[in-house]
This record gives sequence, C-alpha cells and structure tokens, in this order.
Amino acid sequence: MAFRMPRRVALGATIALAAGRPARAQARPIRLVVPYSAGSGPDLFARLFAQALAVRLDSPVVVDNRGGATTIIGAEFVAAAPADGTTLFMGTSTTFLTNPFLFRRLPYTDAQFQPISLLIRTRLALYANVDLPANDLAGVVALAKAARDPLQYGITGRGNSTHLTGEALQIAAGITMIDVPYRGTGPMQQGIVRNDLPLAIDGIPAWLGLVGERRAKVIAVTGDTRVGALPQTPTFAESGVSDLGRQHWYGLFAPAGIPEPVLARIHAATLAVMQDAPLWRALVHEGAVIETNSPAAFAAMIAEEKEMWGAIIRRVGVTLE
Repeated sequence: MAFRMPRRVALGATIALAAGRPARAQARPIRLVVPYSAGSGPDLFARLFAQALAVRLDSPVVVDNRGGATTIIGAEFVAAAPADGTTLFMGTSTTFLTNPFLFRRLPYTDAQFQPISLLIRTRLALYANVDLPANDLAGVVALAKAARDPLQYGITGRGNSTHLTGEALQIAAGITMIDVPYRGTGPMQQGIVRNDLPLAIDGIPAWLGLVGERRAKVIAVTGDTRVGALPQTPTFAESGVSDLGRQHWYGLFAPAGIPEPVLARIHAATLAVMQDAPLWRALVHEGAVIETNSPAAFAAMIAEEKEMWGAIIRRVGVTLE
C-alpha cells in the first residue's frame, strides 16, 4: 500500500537538498529503480531519498521508474543488473514477502538480491461510513458476527497489503467479511461517503481530510503505536486484535554479489539519510515509521515476515495468475 507525500514538502526538501549538493558530479551515476509509476507516493519518497543519498555518496542518484505487475517488472530488471553498486532497488514487502506466494512463477528470486537496509514502514487503517452503527473494533466485530450476510470491506487490489490485512483481520477476530476491490483510493472513498460501502482498509494520508470533515470515521490503525495525525484512534492491538502482521515496507536492495566495501559505503549513507528527521517529519506525522537495520538483520527480517505472510496467503488461498 502506498502513501502520499505533500507536494510542498517534497518541493521544499528538493530545493534544500539541491542547495547542499557538491558541485562536482561523478562519472558513474547510480540508478535507483522504483517499481512504481512517476508521481506516485512511493516515487515521491524515492526521489527525496535519492537526492539525499546523492549528497552522502557524492554521486548522482537517478530514479528509474519501472512500475507495473505488482513490482515484478522492476525487480526482474534489477535481478539481471551488474552487481557493481551502480544499480539499486527500492524493493517492497510485496516484492519479497507476498509475490512468492501469490504467483506460481516469478522471474526473480530472493537470492538475486542483496538486502541493504529497511527504510520505511507505512500504516493502514480500517475506515467506516459515518452511519455504520459501530465506532470501535469491538463494535465492528460484533456487527460482523451478527450479520446475516457478510459485511463488505473495500480494498485497493487483490493480493496487496489492504487485501491481506483484511484477511488477517478476519482470521484474528474470527469473523467473515467479503472484500470489494476498487481501482484506487478515490473510488473507494466515494463508496464510503455515499454509504455504498460499510468498511474499507487503506493507507492514512489520503483519508485525513474525510475523517477531519466527519465524512468517514476511522476505527483502528495497524502498527505498534498510534499515528500522530490520528491521536484518538487506537491500534488494532489496543483494540484486542494483535496478529495482523507487520506493516507494508520499502527497503533498499542491490543485485547480489555487490562488493563488500561498496555495500558498506551505501549502507552507511543510507542510515545517515534516514536519520535526517526534518526530511521525514511530515511522513512520520501521517503514520509512516522510519526504520533501518543492517544487511544481515534486514535479510533475517525478510525471512521471518515472509513465513508469516505465507501462512496467511496459504490459509486464504489467494493466487494472482
């Protein structure tokens, strides 16, 4: 699930970073492959990250958008790229945790990538139309259990984090609901506002306006802590449902086999960029969680979370081929 970055924040950070960039440019720019389209939330995040990374590495970092096919197009390109430090990949939990279970055949494997560091986790929330006779998760669960026909909940795509979080909620709460796929957040929001849809699972930034205007209400958020922009909204864990899985994330990868000194240099620069709190303040307020780790810890985290999501996907029986 993607997030949206306010354009004024992105523009201001871009200007500030450009002003601090060294005047000289290196002969070999670094390509940062982003498996999402230009102008999307992940793309805006990647461009800020790339500009800040270029300052730290004293080398140009160019974003290369290769979106589509649930990140498969971008991943396939990077898997075949030279392992010399000139190609990096903003991989996601979709790429490495869920795609292997959703598709019978993939044109890439985990072994073709070197994890560098986790970058950011995004948050999801359960929303409801204002007329739903429930204002908390216990109320939603009670409605679902009492309903003659299963409650519907909107998602932004089969197999993505909104869908799998909904499936995990059903398992954890012992309820049955029916997912309704929408082509995007906008149409799903219209369904909530018009009262055509009782519930929806989605990211946070795009919904803050509707919630603030009381045209939609928010029931609970994923993650271990509350969201700064929604301080009155409890987490699912606070509401009694704790095993919904970890949030969708973005991380930095390179093709497997990158030389250790190059890996260490990129890793150090990445940690410095992600520790630049003012750069990411708006995202954190809207629910994103900045989180970094070592290459070894990142690889171990991927293996652990892959098993967790694999168990959910196998139980649900979702496939996308």
